[in-house]
Amino acid sequence: MKRLLGLIIIAGMQLQGCSYVGLGDDGRGKTLADLPEAKLPDSKAKVAVLDVARIEQSYQRALSVADEPKLRQQILVRLADLEMARSEKAQLDATDMRRFYDKPVAMYSELLKLQSEGAQPVNGIAADQLRYKLAKALSLDGRNDEAAQVLDQLANTNPDSGFIAETQFRRAEKSFADGDYAAAERNYAAVVNGSNPELKQNALYMRGWAQFKRSDYDLALLSFAQVLDQLLGSAANPEQVDAVLADIGASKANLVKDTLRVMGLSLSYLEGAKSIVSLQTELGGRRPYEYLLYQQLGQLYLEQKRFTDSAETYQHFVQHNPDSDFAPSFSIKVIDVYQEGDFPSLILPAKQDFVERYGISSFYWTSRKGVIGNNSLAYLHQSLQELAQFEHAQAQALKPKNNSEAMRAFARAAKWYREFVQTFAKDAQVAEMTFLLAECLNEAGDLPAAMEAYEQVAYGYMDKLRGADAGYAAILLPQQLIQSARSLPDNRQEEWQRRKIQNALNFADVYKTDPRAVVVLAEAANDLLQQNSYEDAKLIAERVIQWQPAAEGSLLFSSWLILGHSRFETKEYAAAEQAYMQVLNLLPAYGKKPGAPSVQQVQERIAASIYQQAEASLTFGDKDSAIAQLMRITQLTPNTEIAAKAQYDAGVYLIEQEKWAQAENVYLGFRKKYPSHSLTATLPAKMVLIYQNQNKWQQAADELVVMERTSTDPDVKRQSLYMGAELYEKSGKRAQAIEQYRRYATEYPRPLANNLEAQFKLTELYRASGERDKRNYWLQNIINSHQRAGSAKTDRSTYLAASAQAELAQPAYDEFSRIQLTLPLKNSLQRKRAALEKALKAQEQVLGYGVAEFTTEASFKIGEIYAQLSRDLMASQRPKELDELALEQYEILLEEQAYPFEEKAIEIHQANAQRSWKGTYDNGVKRSFDALAKLLPARYNKSETRVEVSNDIH
Repeated sequence: MKRLLGLIIIAGMQLQGCSYVGLGDDGRGKTLADLPEAKLPDSKAKVAVLDVARIEQSYQRALSVADEPKLRQQILVRLADLEMARSEKAQLDATDMRRFYDKPVAMYSELLKLQSEGAQPVNGIAADQLRYKLAKALSLDGRNDEAAQVLDQLANTNPDSGFIAETQFRRAEKSFADGDYAAAERNYAAVVNGSNPELKQNALYMRGWAQFKRSDYDLALLSFAQVLDQLLGSAANPEQVDAVLADIGASKANLVKDTLRVMGLSLSYLEGAKSIVSLQTELGGRRPYEYLLYQQLGQLYLEQKRFTDSAETYQHFVQHNPDSDFAPSFSIKVIDVYQEGDFPSLILPAKQDFVERYGISSFYWTSRKGVIGNNSLAYLHQSLQELAQFEHAQAQALKPKNNSEAMRAFARAAKWYREFVQTFAKDAQVAEMTFLLAECLNEAGDLPAAMEAYEQVAYGYMDKLRGADAGYAAILLPQQLIQSARSLPDNRQEEWQRRKIQNALNFADVYKTDPRAVVVLAEAANDLLQQNSYEDAKLIAERVIQWQPAAEGSLLFSSWLILGHSRFETKEYAAAEQAYMQVLNLLPAYGKKPGAPSVQQVQERIAASIYQQAEASLTFGDKDSAIAQLMRITQLTPNTEIAAKAQYDAGVYLIEQEKWAQAENVYLGFRKKYPSHSLTATLPAKMVLIYQNQNKWQQAADELVVMERTSTDPDVKRQSLYMGAELYEKSGKRAQAIEQYRRYATEYPRPLANNLEAQFKLTELYRASGERDKRNYWLQNIINSHQRAGSAKTDRSTYLAASAQAELAQPAYDEFSRIQLTLPLKNSLQRKRAALEKALKAQEQVLGYGVAEFTTEASFKIGEIYAQLSRDLMASQRPKELDELALEQYEILLEEQAYPFEEKAIEIHQANAQRSWKGTYDNGVKRSFDALAKLLPARYNKSETRVEVSNDIH
């Protein structure tokens, strides 16, 4: 029987693949000496397949005759295992749902019953093993409650069993499935604390889930964190986490993913990102995978459409990890969330924050020496452009509405453009961005910085698309700076002027094909002339004249004019004459623009150039050559002022050489050619000088008297009379001079100029003699003579009449000023108003002549009349019977009466002061400025430095 049982057991062991040893007659089996000689099996021989049914029949027969409990247990275990294997196969092959494990369940149960009745278990067939197999069979048959009871028995009766870890795990799973999460947590904890390494990690993971299901999210986070510590523990820092994930395999990587997902949910049920910080503290230190928690939580919020929470989570990471390599990407996530959530008002500040955190001026950038990652750098590249473009567009939209707000927006745009240029100095867009920077700086009013940016585009980058426009703008800006520098304490006019000229020269050198090149070159020549840089002005003007293709006529015209002025100033008078001749030739076609010289002015310049050549001859002592040059002036430019002076001077030099006959001829010619010239009045003196070489002064004067009496030539008579008066005046014979001038003024109304001069002389002589009434008579006579002159009026006659009118108007002005407003106010005010009308009328008559010197003074006095009336009203006597309220109302009424006169005074003084804008700045204008400084001190009571330079043609 034992022999048969041993064979059956061996066959069963072969079928099951167990490692048990067969039993011999003596119970010890065979020895090594009994083993056959070792040899390789026949490769062609087939292993015989044992018939399980026959083996089971053998076990059944053995069981039927077995009485010994241990043997019976052994056979039953083998039979149960065989039934277990058969049931598993049947369940695998089945197409229906039924119970497959009744037999092995019954057999394992019988075995447990045998042991419970006191039978000693056979070696290897302990109760915990049987319960484990029974629980397995019940579980596979879907009898989970029964299986759970068996596992509970195993755990309670055999806590040290080798199956305890899996038992506890199965119990935990059952409790988890049943919703008893507290029991599940305890059972999973038992596995975690046990010694089975294969189940620990899963148990730890599931313990976290049980805690999560119990809403104990803090404990769940600690469990899940331990899972991550196990899976990612080899990562020493955040930068190594990705590499570890790639190495642990797909299944563990998925476990990491699931763990992060549930941790994200747990965090969302707590305090979000704040709970991440708390978790790190609880764990005793920060974990390399911390950024994954923020990332998971932020993404979870995003999927839940909780955009604000998502953005705040990413921001929380950045705030607590500002130096992290992941900080830029999290800042980008913040912006992406705002974009996905459609929060346009938050996107711009977030991008600004990104640039400020990671831009070239940030600590993040400088600490890394600009190494911040390609993705972050690309985003910085994009963000700077978007910020700049946004602010630029805002500024352009604001400009028509609110210029001050627009300027601030342009300044903000410039900030971003500048940072882009500094950050991406070698970028393909840097030239464009620098140009836009310059445009924004210009609009923002930062002209010096704008000019530098324009210069960089034009001459640093040599940008083909925008270089010429930038270079041209760099020429225009200094002119604006020049205008503003005039009112600044630190006058930088010269600096900006030099910059303008240099930029113009650079433009002409670099952008020669640009049609504006020759234009700015011509302007530079003019600027150099204004700066008295004559040598440079000559060179630039010559470049314009020689420019190819040839400059248009107006530029040639201005350049020849500049060349003429410059050569004249550098004493190249012959060359200057030639340049002015070119100007004269071009004048008919191009001399019609405002500011262009007239034919007369150019001829005066030509005459002046020849005159200076004559001066040079005199310097060398060649008077004959000088006389020839002077006479050439009278031939080429006979109608110029200098021509008359040249002929006059020629006579002087002839007199100096004692060539009396030639001198006499020159002066006779002068008298004939220029009968109305102011020098004509001096010819008698020259003639007297000529005669003086033969006679004495008194005799020369007597000769003039004789000529006046005997000559039939009215001009000779007139001139002689005038010259006689002049000589008497020179000799101190006032009475004779007055008589001569009086006769001249009475007998020779024409030419008007000389007549008025005689009358003027009379006024001056009567001033000296203190005869006021006679002086006033001739002042009025000058006015009357001018008014009767009609078309014969001249500038001089107008000037003299204006001067006379101004003096005659003074008494009315003084009378108005003397009248004070006293009580009764109505009476004194009536007198004051009458005096005002008279004074205004007198001053308006002065204005009627339009002579600047007297117009400005008259305007000042008119302004002062109104201002004085306003002051007198406010200073007038107040009625004594008024109480405080009445007096206050009276004061208000006075102010209302005075205010329009003060406003009128301001208006008149301002109009008078504005004449300075056109170059008129005489005493009258100055006094209006002084008056305005008192009337409007906030605007006009300022110090001002004026530098006046003129190169106008004289």
